[in-house]
Amino acid sequence: MQALLNNSGLYHIAGVHDLWINIPGVILISFIITYVLIPPIIRISKKHNFVDIPGQRKAHKVPVPTLGGAGIFMGFFIASLPWTIPGINAQILFITASLLILFFLGIIDDLKELSASRKLLFQIITAFLIAFSGIRIESLSGFLGIYEIPVVAQYILTIILIAGVTNAFNLIDGIDGLAGGIALINAVFMGVILTLSGYYIFGMIAFALAGSLIAFLRYNFYPAKIFMGDTGSLVIGFTMSLLGIFIIQHATAISSAINISGNIMIVISGILLIPVYDTIRVAIVRIQHKKSPFRPDKNHIHHLLTETGYNHKKAAIILYVSNLSIIAAGFLLKDLNPNFSIPVLFVMAVLLTEMLNIRRIILNKIKARFLGNKADDIVSENRFLQKNLK
Repeated sequence: MQALLNNSGLYHIAGVHDLWINIPGVILISFIITYVLIPPIIRISKKHNFVDIPGQRKAHKVPVPTLGGAGIFMGFFIASLPWTIPGINAQILFITASLLILFFLGIIDDLKELSASRKLLFQIITAFLIAFSGIRIESLSGFLGIYEIPVVAQYILTIILIAGVTNAFNLIDGIDGLAGGIALINAVFMGVILTLSGYYIFGMIAFALAGSLIAFLRYNFYPAKIFMGDTGSLVIGFTMSLLGIFIIQHATAISSAINISGNIMIVISGILLIPVYDTIRVAIVRIQHKKSPFRPDKNHIHHLLTETGYNHKKAAIILYVSNLSIIAAGFLLKDLNPNFSIPVLFVMAVLLTEMLNIRRIILNKIKARFLGNKADDIVSENRFLQKNLK
């Protein structure tokens, strides 16, 4: 059973000479399917009132359809089939089952909101299925001085990472175009790494997701006509974590295949850092205010950017650039000790995302001081008038 699950030879079913046809082909197929499906999904959602109603912690002002994730999933899933079916094994079946579970979980949550604990339970179940299939974090590649880790620790770390990244993409989906754009950038980078190293099935899964996201962003970029909802964010976050873990697990083979040196885990850390950092940051802020880390609020990076004065489009682009900068730094730092490189990437994430927040705080203080001075002037003028009238 384990030999079947770990038979990486099944992933190598295409030649490099086919890549220039296969990569654009899978992107185009997923793009067309999603692009064609989104308009009827919008109409059906509006007809049956499957919309996200504006509220105090919402960034939008009018009701917006929420089932965009269904279109993303269908394009991504169907375009992946020509690659997954020929190389099907127990591992592919576990991945497919997990994706379907999260897809239907997301649909149910978008139609009838589920509790955070229930969603987390299913995320843990799907993460366990992936770990059981053989896709696990088996080594920390020297980070914190740790290399190979025991099997039990592999399961625990894999489940935490998959559930964490899945939730991270769920939480970062707060303004138009943000989660989809970040996921698109990450999917392209991981797709390139996987296909160049010969893991074509997983590479094409990444590019299929990228094609669907390009089509979705046509309708989701500011001003959004549809949201991805939990259907989209759960599937996207899960796929991002799955691909990241697969790359880390096969780091030695990948580095050898594409002739690069260094620690591939540092690169993957850079790719996934923005949504993960935002989740950690928000959890800390909520705990500091004695609130549940699962309680929704408007303390996410994207909310703070919009409060600074940027609209959805500009805030999303700022975070795209931040994401690309951290990924580039990950490639540059990959040859250094991970105990140095990963903290540096984390500090970069803090600086790139918090600089504008600091600017907002300073501007608010200046504005408050200015308004305070104006109020003092008005009070003085009123006293002067009252004195003269007497």
